Amino acid sequence: QVRQVPDNQEVYQDCAEETGAVLVIEILEYQKDIPNNNACTFFLKDLADANEALSGEQCIRDSRVFSSEDDDTMELGELLSNLSLPTTTTTRMGEDASCQLHVCLARGSQKVIQGKTKKGNTTTSTTSDNNAAHWIDVELCALRLKNVDTDLLITLSIPRREPVMGEEEENMGVVGSTTGGTVVGEEQYSDVFRKILASFNIRDWSLFG
Repeated sequence: QVRQVPDNQEVYQDCAEETGAVLVIEILEYQKDIPNNNACTFFLKDLADANEALSGEQCIRDSRVFSSEDDDTMELGELLSNLSLPTTTTTRMGEDASCQLHVCLARGSQKVIQGKTKKGNTTTSTTSDNNAAHWIDVELCALRLKNVDTDLLITLSIPRREPVMGEEEENMGVVGSTTGGTVVGEEQYSDVFRKILASFNIRDWSLFG
């Protein structure tokens, strides 16, 4: 089955297996009503809704916010070592403004039924085991570019091969809060995700004009 990809997305999938990892880079309109501390919760919940994740079986394991306005930007520079910010950007109103970047980083999990396809109000399944729900680990980086009215999302979803001990007994609900949601212990991000972020760059800022 061919997945339809909208113009504002680039999607890469590991085709070595049917359940391979999926990388999505997505350009969205800036969510001005969502504060940076709640951005990870908002975007992960939106992804869970799109995936039709089972209710109550979603969580955020780690959530952090970095800003280019902070006095110490060393950690942000290491995270996005290839990203060059222009001194100024042109807003959609045609005005020049200093470029500001807030980076929201999160890792979460969702329990979904893989192979489902939604058409209108009808959901069909393309898997042989229609009732099999599986955990996927999601690593998300939201580049919040307020000056150009853009939220740029980098999302890596990796199906989990083995369950995490005791996870079924945890409260998996995502709860919106000023701290970004329910945090279930801090974990390391995958080497693949770190390499993706380290290699990411915006070559043409007129894309957001």
